[in-house]
This record gives sequence, structure tokens and C-alpha cells, in this order.
Amino acid sequence: MTINLMLKYTPSKNALVIAKQYLKNEFRKIFADIKDDKFYKKIDKSIDRFDLREGEISFWNLLAGIAEGWKLKQVFAVLSDDKYRWKLKNIPLEKIHLSGMSPTIDKYIIKKFNRNPLTFAKQWKTNKTMRQEIIKTGFSAHKDRDGWPILTYKIGENYRVFDGMRRVLLALAKNQSTIKGWVGYKINAKGRPLISANRCYFLSNLYNQAKPKDKSLERALTRIGKEINKDYRNGREVLLKKIIGWSHDQKIKSIFAEMIK
Repeated sequence: MTINLMLKYTPSKNALVIAKQYLKNEFRKIFADIKDDKFYKKIDKSIDRFDLREGEISFWNLLAGIAEGWKLKQVFAVLSDDKYRWKLKNIPLEKIHLSGMSPTIDKYIIKKFNRNPLTFAKQWKTNKTMRQEIIKTGFSAHKDRDGWPILTYKIGENYRVFDGMRRVLLALAKNQSTIKGWVGYKINAKGRPLISANRCYFLSNLYNQAKPKDKSLERALTRIGKEINKDYRNGREVLLKKIIGWSHDQKIKSIFAEMIK
């Protein structure tokens, strides 16, 4: 069994820039109780050098850990996907496809306003009940984070936000017409994202915890593994190096070997 030693984890320079921006923003949320600018400057410098210091694989694993593990967002999947070309631009707010934030906010922007940004902007002015309900969720401005560009990708004539919805709603509430954001344009229909190692670890953990360990379970895991191998740029590498290469369980090794055939 061989792997592609030339696998390029970082799909583009801009994708790396955006990923670092995202991490800097998220660490400000994680350490929100710290108000020392010097502390964040040190964090920012460390993030900027992380891929050079620890390697690009470790950098993307860090991004996956924060975006998927902590925030349950698709940031890692989208930024690691080599189907996109990224550009920074001023995005018309009327063209943004509003996405979910919380059950209370979604009740309005998705169910009542059908994701229409202009309807939200209008209702924010006139609907006091809605304003009060949304403010009670903790919706508010954050000076230290509101300057970051939002993250979107193009869908037809609109823009789908995958990070920065709070900033979008704040801009709409302030009657802004545009907002600065990174836009992903699909340029490679055959592009694929990366998969984080922890998702593959889950398969081996699932097998180890299962009682009984029967053939139907093995077939199900093998089917999932084959999809990972096919649909993710680093699927084969993760299955081979992180699972087969590290496991001492011969049964696990044989099941995962079937996945990458």
C-alpha cells in the first residue's frame, strides 16, 4: 500500500490566510475574559507561524479541532476544499443568503423571513418583540471582532455565509448596504476537501465499543471508509497512516485495509 507523498494540504495562499484569520477570531472568543491587546498580538503571531513551526498537516488539524470540534461549523471543510478560488470584496448585503444562528434567531430569519436579508433589516426597525427576543440571546456588537471579513461562498447570484452571520445581522440592523467578506468561487468541479483525523478515529472507536462485532458492522464501516477514501483528498493517507499505521489490533488493520483497496 502506497500513499501520495506529494499531497498538497493547503489548497491556496488565500485559503491559508482566511484559515488563520478564522483562528485569530475564534481564540478571541475562547479567551473573551482577557482584555489585553498584547496577549492577542502574541496569539496572532503564533498562529501566523504555526504552519511553519508545526507543519501544514498540524495546522489544518488545529483548524478542524476548533471549527468542527468546538463550533460545529463547516469552515474546515470549505477552506480545505480545492474547488474554490478566494477573493476579498465588498458584498452587497441584499445578495446574502442568511444562514442559521440559534433557534430563536432562526425562527425569524429562516422560518418567517425565508432567509431574506432586506426583510430582516426592515423588521429590525419595526418589530420590537423580535428585537428584544434576539437581544436576549446575547446578540450584540464586539469591537474586537467585528472588523474581520465574513466568510462566504458564491451560490448562483447569492452568497452563502459559513462564518460571520452575527456581523451580517449587525450590518443589516445598521442599514449598511455592503459588508467586507471573503468569497469562494467554484473553479474546480472535481475539487475535494480534507477530512480530519478524528473523524476516522471515530470509526475504529465505534468498532471497539460495539457488541457484538459482527459482519454487518464490518461491512458498514468498510462502506463508510471507502467513501472517505474516494471523497476526501487526504482520505487514503489518514486511513493508512493514522489508523492502520498506529493500531495494534490486527482486526482493525484488516477492516481499514479493505477501505483503501
